[in-house]
Amino acid sequence: MNSFRLLHNIKRYSMSAYVWQGPGTHDKRSPCPALNALANYGYLPRSGENITKSQLARGLQEGLNASFLLANFLAYGGFNLLGKLLDKTINLDDLNQHNKCEHDASLTRKDFYFGDNHTVNPELVDLLLKQNIDGKIKEESLSKLHWIRLNNSKEVNPTLLYNFQQKFLSAGESSLLLNFIGANTNLEIEIEKLEVFLKHERFPEGWRKPNKVVGIWPIINSLRLFLKRYDQLEKEQKK
Repeated sequence: MNSFRLLHNIKRYSMSAYVWQGPGTHDKRSPCPALNALANYGYLPRSGENITKSQLARGLQEGLNASFLLANFLAYGGFNLLGKLLDKTINLDDLNQHNKCEHDASLTRKDFYFGDNHTVNPELVDLLLKQNIDGKIKEESLSKLHWIRLNNSKEVNPTLLYNFQQKFLSAGESSLLLNFIGANTNLEIEIEKLEVFLKHERFPEGWRKPNKVVGIWPIINSLRLFLKRYDQLEKEQKK
């Protein structure tokens, strides 16, 4: 590589740090819109490859203002769910493995049985946005869509596996979404902003990362609320 090209690439990198760039043809992405967005902005390697636990934790801290404890819990927990706790690195598409981090009845992805379980499905995002309350997505909205998706999967997916792990992961994902993306707006997200985040995996105009560090206890409290709401919806359906 000649010196002119090297300087050009250095300049391009410095200008593009933390600026959104869609993934290239060979870049790896996951079923998680937040991790994909962090890679699109350069908080994680834009290639989505060879990500260490410390890089993953740092990306969550810098991009979403996660606390040190929460960021490392998510990083090490993710590696563990993938069966790669002792591995040095992962690629984002490692998360596509079925029934590890990824699971059926996702809010924004099709079930594994139907082929592509990792690319965002715009129709599912639209279905989520229709659950809005006064133009905003709240805990009730996410819980309702989870129940809709689960019942649909039970009807059409003969390989559906849904036990406490999948239920827990679903509640955890919704909790993280509200506490990160809705942190500055009372755990509510305007549908226009959420559409940009979920469909394009970019932070919407006017959005800012949480003003306060997001710790592990708010996530746990939200997760408990989601699990309680899931149980309520199940009891109501059985009546």
